Amino acid sequence: MARLYGKDWTRGELEARVGDMGQLAGVRASRLDGGRATGVKALDFDCGDGLRFTVLPDLCMDIPHLEYRGVPLTWFARNGIVAPQYYDPQGIEWLRSFFGGLLTTCGLRQVGSPCVDNGEALGQHGRIANIPAEAVSAQAGWEGDDYVLRASGTMRETRVFAEDLRLTRTITARLGERALHIADRVENLGSESSPFMILYHMNAGFPLLSETTRLLISDAHVEPRDDRAREGLAEITRFGPPQRGFSEQVYWHDVRADADGYCSAAFVNEALDLSFGRGLGLAVRWRRDQLWNMVQWKQLGSGDYVAAIEPANCHTLGRCKERELGTLQQLAPGEVRLFDLDVSVLVGQDEIAAFEAMLPR
Repeated sequence: MARLYGKDWTRGELEARVGDMGQLAGVRASRLDGGRATGVKALDFDCGDGLRFTVLPDLCMDIPHLEYRGVPLTWFARNGIVAPQYYDPQGIEWLRSFFGGLLTTCGLRQVGSPCVDNGEALGQHGRIANIPAEAVSAQAGWEGDDYVLRASGTMRETRVFAEDLRLTRTITARLGERALHIADRVENLGSESSPFMILYHMNAGFPLLSETTRLLISDAHVEPRDDRAREGLAEITRFGPPQRGFSEQVYWHDVRADADGYCSAAFVNEALDLSFGRGLGLAVRWRRDQLWNMVQWKQLGSGDYVAAIEPANCHTLGRCKERELGTLQQLAPGEVRLFDLDVSVLVGQDEIAAFEAMLPR
C-alpha cells in the first residue's frame, strides 16, 4: 500500500494505471558535468508524492540534496560537489571539498580537529567522505505491497601494512513515504585493531533554517565544546539571522533514548508558510547504543548559514584528544559494527507537535 496524492493505493491499483512504475518513482543514474564535479556518479531518488534526494557513489554514498515538493531542506556549501581526486587530507583542507548536504560521513579513523596521534598526522574529519564506492547497485521494485527504492555500495579505507576498514552502506526509501533509512556495516578486515571514529554530519539550511527555527531534542546533559559555545547556551535550540563574522558554536548532547533505545532530534520551522501547508521539519533517529554522542553544529555566518545534527561515537576534538579522554573506540580484527539511522520530513504543525510530544522526558 502506498500513500500518493492524498489516497492509499494497492499494488494492483497502481499497476493498472501505469505501464512502468518509473512514471511514479525510481532511482536514476547519471554523471555530473562541470567544474570539480565533472564525472561524479549520482543516483537520484524520486519517491513519489514529493520526496527527492541524491546519493553520490563516488563520495561515500553520501547525500548532498534532499527536498520535499520542491523545497530544499538541507544546506549546500559554497564548494559544491567536488570529485574525490581533488581531496586534500592535510590539516583543515577537508573544508575545500565539504559539500554539507543531508549527509557527509566523517571517519573512519579520525573525526574532528587535525592532530598527530601516535606519530600519525590526521586531517580534519578523516578520509571516508572522499572514498568512492565499489560494488554499487541501485534498484526499485515491489517487495510485497511496498514499492522499494534502494542503493548500496562499499567503501574501503585501506593502507598497505596498516588498516583495512570496510563501510558497506545501504540506503532505502519507499514509494509515497517522506523518509529514508541508512544502514551501515563497518568491518575491520585488517590483522590489527584500529582506532574507530564515525560521525554522521547532517546539515539543515534555508528555508528550513531561519529565525523561527527550533531544535527539538530531549537532553540529559549538554556540554559546550569551548568558551565560544558556552556563550550561546541560553539560545542552544534557537537560531538567529545570518551574521557576518559569526564564529561557530559546537555542543555535545547526551540525548535521552526512548524505551526501544532510539534517540531523536529535529529542526522544525512552524512559521514556514508553504503551498502545501504551514510548518516543516527534518527529523533524525538513531540508536543510542551505536552512537552515544550527538554533536550540534551552529554556524550562522553570512553565506555559511547552517545548523547540523551529528550523531557520533566520539567527540570532535580529534583522535589524540579522544584517546586522552579515554573515549577512543577500537575495532578489533574481524569485528563488525552496525549503524541504523532514519531521516524523515515533518509536514504541518500537527506532525511537528506529535514529534515533540513523543520525545522522552
